[in-house]
Formats: sequence, C-alpha cells, structure tokens
Amino acid sequence: MTPTTVLVVDDHALFRDGLTALISRWDDFVVVGTAADGAEAIRLARTLRPGLILMDVRMEPVGGVEATAAITAADPDVRVVMLTMSSLGEDVYQALRNGAHGYLSKDERADRLHEYLAGLMRGEAAMSSTIAARVLAEFGLPGGSGTPVPPPHERLTHRERDVLRFLVDGLSNEEIAQQLFLSEATVKKHLGSIMTKLHVRNRVQVAVFGVRQGIVR
Repeated sequence: MTPTTVLVVDDHALFRDGLTALISRWDDFVVVGTAADGAEAIRLARTLRPGLILMDVRMEPVGGVEATAAITAADPDVRVVMLTMSSLGEDVYQALRNGAHGYLSKDERADRLHEYLAGLMRGEAAMSSTIAARVLAEFGLPGGSGTPVPPPHERLTHRERDVLRFLVDGLSNEEIAQQLFLSEATVKKHLGSIMTKLHVRNRVQVAVFGVRQGIVR
C-alpha cells in the first residue's frame, strides 16, 4: 500500500519536529514537507500536493483557517485536519466550513492520533471525542452563541436522516451500512445526496451542520 503523503504545518518547531518523528514510525503515512505558517503551507500544498495536511489553527501572519480555505479551494481532494491546544470558538466552524475534514487536539495520544488519521483516509471523520462534544454543543443546542440559520431548502428523505443520525454518532460507512442493512455503495450515494442538499463538502460538515440545523439531535 502506498503511504499517504503528509504536510505538517505548525509555528512551533519543536512540535513540528516531534510530529514528523512520530509519523515516520508509521508505515501508512510519510511526511513530505513542513511549514511554519499558513502562507508557507499554501505554497507547499501547491508544489507537493500532499494527500493530508495537519494544520495548526492559530499562526501568524496567515492562520490555519485562512490557509485551509485557500488550499481546499485550489485542491478539493486534499484532506486537512486542524490541530489545536486552544479553546474552541468560531474558528472551529469556520475551519470546517472552509473544507477541513477534522479537528484534533494536540494532546491526543499517539495511537489515537494514528487511528483518527487512518480512519480519515478510509472516508471517516477525524475529530477528538472531547472536541466533537463541544462542537456539537456549540452548534446544536438552543440558546448557543451561534446565530440561528434557516433550515435547508430541500428536505432530507427518511433514509437520508437515518444515515445522518449514524454519521453524527461517529459510525463509518461500513458500520452505517450494517446498521441499515444497505451496501456501502448505497450509503455513499445517500451521503452524496445529503452533502448536496445541505450545501456542505465533507462528513464533518454534514455532522455539524445537521445538528446545528436541528435535523438530528
């Protein structure tokens, strides 16, 4: 199996070097470059075309949220996972809306980080459990700080709501297929339809948007 190429982006050299050393121990990922800020990340993403970018959120002069928007606009197929130690705020949803596929805490255990990233490459969402709970609370509970948004113009079918419910619970395509007695191909078809109707770009956005809109709880 060809390893997934990775670009590591963080403004702390020690963290960049440590993460690069950690990834070098894995057979299924290989670091092809590192960047110290968002501007450098944009340039390297263009030249290196990595399959996965691990992106720090807050950097100067160009932060991770802004860099993610530019990178995913140029290459919609690249997977970007945000890394953070800071408290969560509007930058969470903004990063996901900009095309990020996941949001992980920098204090994750090494084995859990690998599990999240390996799952991401299989089409699953990569989001730390503690961060997921806070994201869903931020955008799903009544009276939250987010501004209410109107429901989608197109309604989801009953089966699409079932798929969305299991996706929010963190199930993979294979697990959703088993729960609903469907093929994985059918689940993928439903997910594509959901993304089109909700005007979102990946699984994490589907989950957050679905809860925020009140489609699932």
